[in-house]
Amino acid sequence: MNNSAEAHEGIGEVQHYLDGARLIDALTAHDPATPLAPAIAAVLRDLNLRVYPTSSANSDYVVLDIHGVSIALQRRRDALYLHLDTTETADERIAYEVNGCGENDYELF
Repeated sequence: MNNSAEAHEGIGEVQHYLDGARLIDALTAHDPATPLAPAIAAVLRDLNLRVYPTSSANSDYVVLDIHGVSIALQRRRDALYLHLDTTETADERIAYEVNGCGENDYELF
């Protein structure tokens, strides 16, 4: 992963970043003759992973960027924090499910 020297507002820590191309390279480095399944490679090409380490009791803040959406999560002492950012999409609704309890809709507008 690459380290960025920038501090990020609200987090205050250095960002570690891995883009899809580097992830594919890392996953295939052990045996370049055995490529990833095409469906996995297609998803990984568009995926970016960002990690913001924290020195608190919380876990690191982890962000996946895929399909124009940022999905962030952090394990906190009292809860799991989940953040979805769809500002780069035309989505008007998010359908979600937690722990197999059925699908729910969240209207964005």
